[in-house]
Amino acid sequence: MAHSDPYVKLLADPVWGPEVRVLAGLPESVSCRPIVVGGAVRDLVLGRPIKDLDISNAVPESAMGLAKAFAKASGRTLVVYSHQQTIYRVTSSGAPQIDFTDPIGGDRESDLRRRDFTINALGLGLVGAEAGKVFDPTGGREDISLGLIRATSDDVFDDDPLRILRAFRFCAQLGFRIHQGTLEALKSRVHRLKDVAGERIQLELLEALEPDGSADLVQEMDQLGILAVLFPDLAYEKEVEQNYYHHLDVWNHTLETLRQIERILRFEEAFLKPWENRIKEYMDFEYPSGHSRRGLMKLALLFHDIAKPSSRGLREDGRITFIGHENLGAELAGKYLGDLKFPTYERDFVTRMIAGHLRPGALTRDKPERPKFAYRFFRDFGETALAITLISLADRLAAQGPFITEVINNRHRDAVAYLLQCLFEQTEVVVRPPQIIDGGTLIKELGLEPGPLIGHLLGMVREAQATGEVRTKEEAIEYCRNLPKKNQGT
Repeated sequence: MAHSDPYVKLLADPVWGPEVRVLAGLPESVSCRPIVVGGAVRDLVLGRPIKDLDISNAVPESAMGLAKAFAKASGRTLVVYSHQQTIYRVTSSGAPQIDFTDPIGGDRESDLRRRDFTINALGLGLVGAEAGKVFDPTGGREDISLGLIRATSDDVFDDDPLRILRAFRFCAQLGFRIHQGTLEALKSRVHRLKDVAGERIQLELLEALEPDGSADLVQEMDQLGILAVLFPDLAYEKEVEQNYYHHLDVWNHTLETLRQIERILRFEEAFLKPWENRIKEYMDFEYPSGHSRRGLMKLALLFHDIAKPSSRGLREDGRITFIGHENLGAELAGKYLGDLKFPTYERDFVTRMIAGHLRPGALTRDKPERPKFAYRFFRDFGETALAITLISLADRLAAQGPFITEVINNRHRDAVAYLLQCLFEQTEVVVRPPQIIDGGTLIKELGLEPGPLIGHLLGMVREAQATGEVRTKEEAIEYCRNLPKKNQGT
């Protein structure tokens, strides 16, 4: 028979093609009639890379036998676990992972129809006369061509409310829009998100935020009441007036920062170009959870002004203030992320970004000694410092009130450029000066006792190295000897 394009693409795939050939060649496959189902078929139709392979059989209660046969033929391990159904997973270190399931509902069409969205309710035959046939009982291929996310039925959101967020995740990843009827169905069930485990929400939320266009997506999620369920404090940002450095209220400013960080990460700010590869490498880093820094940075921007409504004040001269909102916001965001069961290291990364997002701006306002400022900034924020530097620029460019001039914008760009230059080009001069003296030498030369003071002095020496005041061991000893007692912590 003439094979369909998805089938040809699958066989040609260097990773999954060999797996499918082994599977289709098993004697058990003749009677089980396996098909690839779900997202892999969707991605084959779209020409996107396949992330995983899910196999469903035409015959009930045959998945375990086929999975065992495939595991034996491929020299891998079979793991059985249950979520909403029993899954037989064939896996091993460094090899592709394939899941086998029995058809829910007793037959192939029922199994496909019970899936979340039409674009995922697709099957691709693998053996015999079915090889290459696309099974499409809900019109998924047409919805793919139309760029639509459409639920297979309104009940899918009752079966699993997480699908509400998943709809937006697919919008973000595929550039699709949600069908109007599906929007109405999910809107009436938004309150059910309270029933979903936090660790399931975090993945869908971050994957929805990661691609470009996140501001419009967040705005639509807000209009449907999703954010009010997940993060009710964000609602207080609306119509909160800011000072004359801003042209938007707090909520719309938050949305604008998301737009600006996407501009920045597309390197539309020309001054960032010299460090493009280094910044991309930093952004592409994934934590053990699979979450990217890009998604976490956007999450930090979503929360970065969340405490402004509660910290808003008015000076005698009429100027609006938000004193301490960065630290209060970090604390509040930390609670939300804790509720969603984010790993501690990711929660720390986000909250440190929020707590530090104003810090680079001080390099333009207070005109501190630049090397000392940079040394302390990178010392205090470590791996989070680059993210803070970038979101601070997004924050600045998202605030274009009547008091803002291009001179002010360029001062911030200059501050960011200086910090990046220190980080990438003067690492051993400013960021992490080499150790030129140890604690034992200080104890011996200055007649000191071991204790916290020694660590304090070593830190001050490092800072003096960054500013150029100290270059040698001898200069370090003399520097410490001449420090006023108040700076020695005594």
